[in-house]
Order: sequence, then C-alpha cells, then structure tokens
Amino acid sequence: MRKYAPIMFVFASLVMLISPAGLGRAGVGVTSPSEPAVVPGTELHDNVAYIKDGYKFVDHGDSVDVVREGSLGVKMGTYTCPCHRKDGTGKCEMVFTTRRISCRTGSCIGVSCLLTGSTPIKRR
Repeated sequence: MRKYAPIMFVFASLVMLISPAGLGRAGVGVTSPSEPAVVPGTELHDNVAYIKDGYKFVDHGDSVDVVREGSLGVKMGTYTCPCHRKDGTGKCEMVFTTRRISCRTGSCIGVSCLLTGSTPIKRR
C-alpha cells in the first residue's frame, strides 16, 4: 500500500487543482467552441438565444443581460457578439428583440460572429 501512496497523492492533488471547488470558489464552466455557454433563463439554438417565461432581456448596446423578472433585477448572465479577427478590427452587430437575440457580421468580415454567453461567478 505504501508504494501507491505517492501516486494517490499526486492524483488527488491534480483533481483538487482542476476542480473549481478545489480553488475555493465556484467558477464559470468552460465550454468548447462547439458548445456555446447558455445563460440561465434562455435557450440557445443555431446562434439565436430565446428568452424563457419569467425572464427578460436588457439591452446595453454591445451586450444584452438576462434578468429574472420581478426579482429586483437579478442578473443571470450576459450575451455578447465578439469579433475574433486577428487584426483586432471589425465589429459584430447584435440583433435584439424582446424575445430573442442573435449576431450578424456587421464589419467583422471573414470570420463568424457567434453569440457568446457568460454567467457571473458565484462567491461563497
């Protein structure tokens, strides 16, 4: 058993470093480009976010917050449309209605404009 103790220690240390709980805080989930983050209170289909009942969108121009209705404006998260051009120029445009949001190319030519969701980090 003693010969496996160093291996178990290294394994347990790695698990603690990788997990958000091991860092002492709850973090934002990391998603791959094929799995965009979905802000609570919305559904995301084909680069369009649809609001669910009991929530509303709050337009801020370059971003849109998802807020729970009737809860003193509790912010569930935010959607943006970043332009990922290597030269740093261009801008994706957010298409906003009261029930859905999406992105369009605008001046961000040559790359896709993907709707990107983020949620606030929860503190303990």
